[in-house]
Amino acid sequence: MAKPYTLNIFSYFWGMINQPKAIVILSLFLFFISEAYSQTTNEKKEKPTYFKKQVELLHDNDFLLFTDWYYTTGSFISYRILLNELEEVRYKRQIEFSLSQEYYTPSNVESEDIEDFDRPYAGYSALTSKLTFSNNNYLLDFTFQMGVSGAISGAEGFQSWFHSTNESKDPSWIGQIDDAVHANFYANYTKEWKFLPKPFSVHAAWRSGLAMGTKDIFIQNQALFYFGKRNDIMNTMAYRQLGEVRPEFFFVVKFAYRYVMHDGLLEGIIVGDNSEFVLDPINNVFIYGIEGFYRKRRMEFKLGYNYSSRKAPTTDLHTWITLSVARNF
Repeated sequence: MAKPYTLNIFSYFWGMINQPKAIVILSLFLFFISEAYSQTTNEKKEKPTYFKKQVELLHDNDFLLFTDWYYTTGSFISYRILLNELEEVRYKRQIEFSLSQEYYTPSNVESEDIEDFDRPYAGYSALTSKLTFSNNNYLLDFTFQMGVSGAISGAEGFQSWFHSTNESKDPSWIGQIDDAVHANFYANYTKEWKFLPKPFSVHAAWRSGLAMGTKDIFIQNQALFYFGKRNDIMNTMAYRQLGEVRPEFFFVVKFAYRYVMHDGLLEGIIVGDNSEFVLDPINNVFIYGIEGFYRKRRMEFKLGYNYSSRKAPTTDLHTWITLSVARNF
């Protein structure tokens, strides 16, 4: 008599996990479990190496989650340099330069009528410089970004070319955010606490940040919880820290609340915008995510799953995947 009930329970849970989003999270978890033992066993054999430079390629995309709208693609290439000498370990200073391009589209990319759109098309390309200071207890970073939005960002042309290579429908990009030049400043303060040591350490962090400029104006607070084999705040790939590099293998669960006062990719530039279609942003935005990190000498890998609540009254929640590969030298 219990067999049909058991089968129903099994079918229910199989239906829950047999979804693209759940499969991504489950695969990430199993990957960590499979590697945990070998990481712990080899810890004593590994000697720290020292690297002062890093190149990272990072890509955000929602295509793997079978969507293709809102924040649909982001590509970033970053170059980092450690400014301290080897013996200067009390305070660490790093500088970073990066190039990026981001794409934002409405959910109805089949339509060529603006009235059918739940958000405007927007492209954004930027050059960013970032200065980071860290010690054993906290991390402070300052970022200055210059970018362009609209057709001059190149997003429309690149996406049209990409769709032409796989014979998929080319989005219209009608009514996209108007051409504009943006300048933005970002600052973040991160404070950490360690609750358990390695091999399976537990860290918690609180990060407060703000953004001021023509593209973004917001205040954000974020809680982060790290689990696994992770180094201290000055030497972990969690914050892309260089210098003394030891193997790492951990994941983070993060929760952020952002109070948005201006979003230039929804409502255009603050003064004198001539965009055909703009929207007022939702002030209260929640961003969640889980990311896995793996560092082995010169190579670093990151895989993440991200969720954002609605950014405009007409849009819906959105999820995307983050993939990153970095090389130290």
